[in-house]
Amino acid sequence: MNRKRAFILAGIILIGLLVWRPWNSFGNAEETFTVQSGTMESSVLVTGELNAEKAVDIQVPAVSFNDEVDIWAMKIMSIVEEGKIVKKGEEVAKLEPTEVEENLAKVNEDLNQMYTLVEDAKIDSSLALATQRETIQKEKDRVLDTEIKVQQSSFESKAVQRQTQIQLEKARRSLLKAERDLITKTQRHKTKIARNQNRVKRYEHKKALLEQLRRELSIKSPADGMIIYGNAYNGSKVKVGSRVGRWMPLIATLPDLSTLISEMYVKEIDIAKIEVGQKVNIKIDAFPKETFKGTIFSIANIGQEIPGEFQKGFKVKVRLDKYKEALLPNMTTSNSIVTNSIDNTLFIEKAAIRGTDSLRYVIMKDGLSVVKKEIKVGIENEEFFEITKGLNENDKVLMAAPENEAVLEVVRL
Repeated sequence: MNRKRAFILAGIILIGLLVWRPWNSFGNAEETFTVQSGTMESSVLVTGELNAEKAVDIQVPAVSFNDEVDIWAMKIMSIVEEGKIVKKGEEVAKLEPTEVEENLAKVNEDLNQMYTLVEDAKIDSSLALATQRETIQKEKDRVLDTEIKVQQSSFESKAVQRQTQIQLEKARRSLLKAERDLITKTQRHKTKIARNQNRVKRYEHKKALLEQLRRELSIKSPADGMIIYGNAYNGSKVKVGSRVGRWMPLIATLPDLSTLISEMYVKEIDIAKIEVGQKVNIKIDAFPKETFKGTIFSIANIGQEIPGEFQKGFKVKVRLDKYKEALLPNMTTSNSIVTNSIDNTLFIEKAAIRGTDSLRYVIMKDGLSVVKKEIKVGIENEEFFEITKGLNENDKVLMAAPENEAVLEVVRL
């Protein structure tokens, strides 16, 4: 009878275990993560692009920066293939001449009008001053005639003598006025002629600048090197049809490949964590097995809109440490900026941690039971959370949540 009861009891326990299946709640070894000890680094992950810290810029002609040229942008008619090795003096790009030719034609037209105005002003001056000189001569003759009358009136009455004397004074005043008018008119006409001549000089100078620009529309390489396209107005690479000018002068660069840096835009929410001198781990798609090292050496003081995104960021530059691989400008980089590093600490994968900021926990085995174990976390990176309280090294935690997670017991700290 006792043996029968024992068999019945064993059967009940076996059925209970089959129904409960605590080993299935915990999972197998492949579904767990072992708490590890070591150096934990927190980081900010930012996408960047390789560029040369030192490069020779190929820009629009310097003469186009002159305000008198009055051309803000020109289209690129042709440009050599990016990555091509060019020699000094070799043509790199050609700019469309239409706007230059139109401006030059307009300047020639205006210049011809200015030449006409100068000649007209000289003729007007000559005629006006000749007339005024004739007036002066007439006034001189009047003075002489009046002086003779004064001499002849010496035998006349006092009243006649007084009248002729008054006429002489009037004649002399008229002469003085005519002479002053000649000086005034001469100065006025000189000023008018000089003003028109200055306009002629300005238009001649503008014409010379436009003619120089026309000669320099064929852009030559200033040195030997590899062509890397510059950026257009919208942030994309320049190409045939792109407009370049005084506000966006860069057409291409000749980079110094021994001075490559990674440039990136760090979002406003992360910039407070970034400092000059921080180490950066750099991954490049072209070399997936390599992790390059670098150091931040420049952080912009003013934020700007991130190209292609509707948010602001701060430009950060990272100087790469020594490298042997054939890195090239414009390669995309994945930059992991190390913002904090702690030695001899515990950490686990992020996927193993559940809950909210008020209660973070992991799921782990406690004897034959599976429980929610409360934990405290510290710094984090893309893969791990630091564990500051609640777990020990080599503890195993469940990666996937069991079906009965909602009813599991919570073990508080």
